[in-house]
Amino acid sequence: MRCSSCPGRMPCRTSTSHPSCCNRSGMAGSDLLSEGELDALTGGNTADSGGYRAFDFTAREQSLLNQLTLLPPLQERQAEQLAQGLEDVFGSEFEVAAAGLRVLSCEELLASLAESVAVSTLELAPLAGHGHVVCPAPLLSQLVNDYFGGVRGGSVANLPRTALTPSELRLAERVAEQVTGSLVAAWADKLPLEPGEAHTAPHVDAIASLPSGDKLVQMVFAVTLNALTTDVALLLPFAALEPWKQRFSAPRKAAAEDAGQGWGPHLRRELPAVKVDVAVMLASRELTLGEVLGLRVGSVIDIAVPDEVDLCVEGVRLASGRYGAYEGHKAIKITGFAGTDAPAGKSTG
Repeated sequence: MRCSSCPGRMPCRTSTSHPSCCNRSGMAGSDLLSEGELDALTGGNTADSGGYRAFDFTAREQSLLNQLTLLPPLQERQAEQLAQGLEDVFGSEFEVAAAGLRVLSCEELLASLAESVAVSTLELAPLAGHGHVVCPAPLLSQLVNDYFGGVRGGSVANLPRTALTPSELRLAERVAEQVTGSLVAAWADKLPLEPGEAHTAPHVDAIASLPSGDKLVQMVFAVTLNALTTDVALLLPFAALEPWKQRFSAPRKAAAEDAGQGWGPHLRRELPAVKVDVAVMLASRELTLGEVLGLRVGSVIDIAVPDEVDLCVEGVRLASGRYGAYEGHKAIKITGFAGTDAPAGKSTG
């Protein structure tokens, strides 16, 4: 059972009484972690901080997204295309700015969305999965006000909203068309896209139906119409971008080794000083398990020293040689290298 006086702890395994699950000295074994063990797991001093450091489950994906260095300038280009497209369709002056890219899990994304949004879902071949365009209700209300004969230039941002009207959904479809159209234009020379038919809904069910742990790339655009600024988001599956990451990464500059630039010359200078383990197998002998179990201090094992021994570097056979003495030290005289028959006259102690 779970102890009601100890919120957040694991169920008590020993008894139903409170002291047995709360008093560490009463635990048999180590059911509760010590402060040191907690610090090792959390990577920090929990006692000093008074809490635990949150683990970012999207850190890997965000790191890979940061390597797609061409995406931010492409988003800037898309913002320009989107502003022009919205002005052409709605006949109003728009300002659109690229407001960043980040990776979110579906669960995190759903928690961040406003209560009333329109979500347009469509395929963007050759990307796998579906893309989503999220359009907030205040922008759609402003478009209805301007587009369908309201007070042009008037703000409706502060009106309370519980649901989207059919007119707003139709305008959400038009906005989604411009978002995907601007994406196609911006990516044309990197990855030609073929958008499918969009399906627009006044809810987030299309996103909520995805596994909560799935990662999405959120491309945010700050759209300003009259005095209203809202965020329109384009969502792409992170897994769909990974196979195309080379197309969105800046080409690496070739290292000018002749000019002494890059890490190549430095590596060649430092490599000879790296220490490695060199070992010689002098002899070996097979014993039965009974003979091994019968070994005692003072036991003698007969071995025959071979004419040739192997010289190994980090466990890999490099050469063969003869065992002997050189200048008063035990040494190996190399007679050949692995894979070659060329003799050598070098001795090593």
